[in-house]
Amino acid sequence: MDTIVMEDTRWNARKRRAVHSVFPTDAFSQPTPHSTPLPTAVEQGQPFGGPLAQGQTQQPLTPQKWTTFSASEFPLEHTHAYHQTRFDRAWHTVTSRIALPPSVSAEDSFGPLPEQQDIDGGLFDALLDVINHSSRLPLATHTEDILAWHTQQMRQHFVSYVLPLLAICDGYSDQAQLLLGSIRTLEAARRQYLYGLSLITLPMEQKKADLASKKFLRDLHAIVGNSMSSALVSALRLVLGHMMKTVLGINSASSTTLGGEQSQQSAEAVAHSRQELLELVDSLCRACLAGERFQILFAELLDSMMVLYVQESFAGDWGVTDQDVHMSGSITGQTQSSQPRCILQLSDWVENHYARLAVEVTTRLGEVEVSWTDVEKWKETAIGRLATLRINELFDIVINWRNSEGGIEDLRFAVTTPQRRLQLTDAFSAALQSRLLHPGRSTLEILRTYIAMIRTFHKLDHSRVLLDRVAYSLQLYLCTREDTVRLIVSGLLSTPKEAESEAAHKTKLVELVELLYDPNQYRSERQDEEWDDLTWVPPPVDAGSNYKRRKSEDVIGTLIGALGSPEVFIKEFQNIIGERLLSEQLAFDQEVGVLDLLKKRFGESSLQACDVMIKDIQDSRRLDAVIHRNFLNQDEKISHDSDIHAKILSRLYWPEAGEENYELPSAIATMQKEYGSVFEHLKPSRKLKWLNHLGQATVELELEDRTIAKTVRTYEAAVINMFSEMDTPSWTFEDLWMKMQIDEDLLSSALEFWEKEQVLRKQHDGNYVVIERLSDGADSEQANNTNKMPSQSASVAAAAGGTQTPPSRKAKAAGSGMSEKEKEKRAVYWQFIVGMLTNSSPTMPLNNIAMMMKMLIPDGFPWSNEELQEFLAEKLGDGELELVGGKYKAYQEIRYTPN
Repeated sequence: MDTIVMEDTRWNARKRRAVHSVFPTDAFSQPTPHSTPLPTAVEQGQPFGGPLAQGQTQQPLTPQKWTTFSASEFPLEHTHAYHQTRFDRAWHTVTSRIALPPSVSAEDSFGPLPEQQDIDGGLFDALLDVINHSSRLPLATHTEDILAWHTQQMRQHFVSYVLPLLAICDGYSDQAQLLLGSIRTLEAARRQYLYGLSLITLPMEQKKADLASKKFLRDLHAIVGNSMSSALVSALRLVLGHMMKTVLGINSASSTTLGGEQSQQSAEAVAHSRQELLELVDSLCRACLAGERFQILFAELLDSMMVLYVQESFAGDWGVTDQDVHMSGSITGQTQSSQPRCILQLSDWVENHYARLAVEVTTRLGEVEVSWTDVEKWKETAIGRLATLRINELFDIVINWRNSEGGIEDLRFAVTTPQRRLQLTDAFSAALQSRLLHPGRSTLEILRTYIAMIRTFHKLDHSRVLLDRVAYSLQLYLCTREDTVRLIVSGLLSTPKEAESEAAHKTKLVELVELLYDPNQYRSERQDEEWDDLTWVPPPVDAGSNYKRRKSEDVIGTLIGALGSPEVFIKEFQNIIGERLLSEQLAFDQEVGVLDLLKKRFGESSLQACDVMIKDIQDSRRLDAVIHRNFLNQDEKISHDSDIHAKILSRLYWPEAGEENYELPSAIATMQKEYGSVFEHLKPSRKLKWLNHLGQATVELELEDRTIAKTVRTYEAAVINMFSEMDTPSWTFEDLWMKMQIDEDLLSSALEFWEKEQVLRKQHDGNYVVIERLSDGADSEQANNTNKMPSQSASVAAAAGGTQTPPSRKAKAAGSGMSEKEKEKRAVYWQFIVGMLTNSSPTMPLNNIAMMMKMLIPDGFPWSNEELQEFLAEKLGDGELELVGGKYKAYQEIRYTPN
């Protein structure tokens, strides 16, 4: 044991020095008295300065007895000596009895307590002399306070023997063993200390004894509390925290769905852990470890348990079930039954588990009392923790708004103060910026999230104040996306059948279909005025100066309002509805219905052009039928093998469609001329101007091994018709362009279309020929791939709307000696470029691409503009990019299918 003490740690040496500085332990008297004055006379048979003779008992002295002595019997100097000698002997008797053991042999062994020894009259008289020396021995000049002496020896004993044992316990690897060893050591020391205290207070009056005990215990708790090591505190935190988790049901937060046997086992485990925890608290109290530091630790653990319970029990739990409704209805009281299910469950946990544990522990501490006000404050704190959790989950709640009504109700109930409302909007705005408003998200995803936001925030806050705070940045970002308006309009014009299609859901905002015919979702500006609102309420305290209350969600109106000027939406609506009207679609009920709804918001005059466009199509069908029935079918000059129909548009009311002139087949040109003359006969004041590039034609191709019938664009039909001339079985791009006088983009698109349909094949010399047999086309393609130089790749014509790359132009491919690391880096750069041209802007010049790359690449973009331009040139040659008006555009494959 001596070796163990010598190996004490530096920490404990510093701890002892600190305790010495606060509680000095080297300035108190020993059990042996300082002096033993010799009286001039002693009783007969009593040894000088020694103990009483055998059979003699020391009679207690009382003030009354001393007053009967005369000066002749006890001279003054003898009386002082006698009192001092008697005090010294009493002091030696008492201190020898309560002296602490000078050494220990184990963590819980400080020697036996002499509790079994009888307290004889001599010891009791000595205690009276030492404690009441002022009354029993008033002439003793050198006296001491026995309680102070015992306190000092306790301090020295604790520093010299207890702290080294605690240091040994700190070295245990098992946290439970460390805590148990420390408690045993302190309990054993406390028993020794309190034994001496019990003897000291034995002859005292009850009030004085209580005061003395309280003072001594205060000093004992102070020295023990200030000696707690970090290892002991960590062990106590770990063991106590594990027990509290079981008692509070945190380890089995999902046990409510378990079977009866498992629930019974869980209840037994909770009861066992509760008993162990309370026994541990009792042991800590006996070991003087339940002081201020323990109380702070217990409060911290309670706080962390609440956070942990909220996280484990309610994270991601947003649904509302029939069981939840039954639970809510079973709570008595109108206020409680209106609370959401999670709020009710959390309040019940705080009242019946959390507060119960707090009361049971603090009752044993004896210094803290828990009132019902404290329980109510804990409920408010728990609801605040749940509000924080739901605020952090709000973005996911919005995304899953159809199945997250429970989470919305939790927020609506918990987020009531302006501070929490501000916390909600700040956190959600930050989530929008990091998770949604960036080039990696498509415009369709952003619009769907915006719709979910409108619906979620309307349930959360009917005043729309919260929505207005978080939606501004999203609205501003949507205005930078060029396809925003088109996606909204296309969604409005979708059919209910498309809303059920998974394929349409990936490309269209079909969510607007079900909202379109909901009267509560689409309101005019007049319907939102407040002056005649009988349900008017004051605006929220955190509403802005321009706050205007709305009665409904009005998802469609909010989306349209986010686009800024209504003219932008109306113009795009005219363009899209014009494309649909010019298609082979027979009925336009969806378009008419959407137009009627838009008139309610924007007025009749704003959408007058759309009314004219729809009327033009309806009139065109009737006029076309009249022309065919009364004139063209009776004209023998017109071939019955061919047929022509026209849609006649009012020039001033339709969107600008441009004009593309090119040479048509002679038969078609003749029919157009005849059709125009008949029309002018019926409508003398009008004249037709043919827009051939917007028309469609049904083509039937008879090849050697197959027959192809397709409905194609008129310029595609005109191009393939050029290959029917027997004297020119093949054409080059330049020859076709010169012959037909067609725009290069249209020609390039037509040739590419017929190549994909395996009707035309481009040879290595640049000539386009007809593939009469599919086997010939496959063999030729294999031969071309074999003869192609490995360092070059053939140019690919751009899609409609792009610029045509001359056939003679070749693009240099990437070198075969490029390292794998360089290839990976180029692949990453290409993904960034595709993402920008897909989601951010469809066309971008070189400088903008370089600037965006430098901003988006985490490690920086090392290429110069020249290197980037060479890289983009490779992609142009591979057909993955187009260069339109000095701006790069992602290549888009276009397929035309017959109506």
